Amino acid sequence: KQGNIRDVLKLIPAAVVGIIAGALVGTWINDGQFKMLIGIIVIICVILLAIRESQKRTIPLPDNPFLKGGVGVISGFSSMIGNAAGPIFNVYILAQNLKKETMIGTTAWFFFLMNILKLPFHIFLWGTITLETAKYTLFAIPFIAIGAWGGIWIVKNISEKTYRRLIIVMTAITAIRLFL
Repeated sequence: KQGNIRDVLKLIPAAVVGIIAGALVGTWINDGQFKMLIGIIVIICVILLAIRESQKRTIPLPDNPFLKGGVGVISGFSSMIGNAAGPIFNVYILAQNLKKETMIGTTAWFFFLMNILKLPFHIFLWGTITLETAKYTLFAIPFIAIGAWGGIWIVKNISEKTYRRLIIVMTAITAIRLFL
């Protein structure tokens, strides 16, 4: 409820372009190439996050349609080929200096909409979502709810600074895992 839906809606058209590009590229590259491509994107994002957070002053994010378009395309692309748009979006969202609740809400809206847009590609193009895989999703729902409640509790009990650092650390771990 605290997300910035207007900002999300500005990113969605470019994200659709990225999703389509990711769907096409994802059918041509193998797993090793995919992991390397996403790993490079994530490493770049970690470096940008670390530089951004190490600055003693806030560097404002320009309200530039090309920047929003780039974030949308890259997020859509990396989300489609590997559900790996989190680090890219983290750089974008952290750069806005939002409160943690607004960051979480904005991120949740963005990925909710992106995942809905990706469904037809996963069902009809790649065949990665079937009735069989849907059974596993139903089984996972209680665990997802437990994780959501745990996440809410953690976010309420940590400081803004700790939250921002946690995002950077988790993004770095993502990058390392892609290269292993």
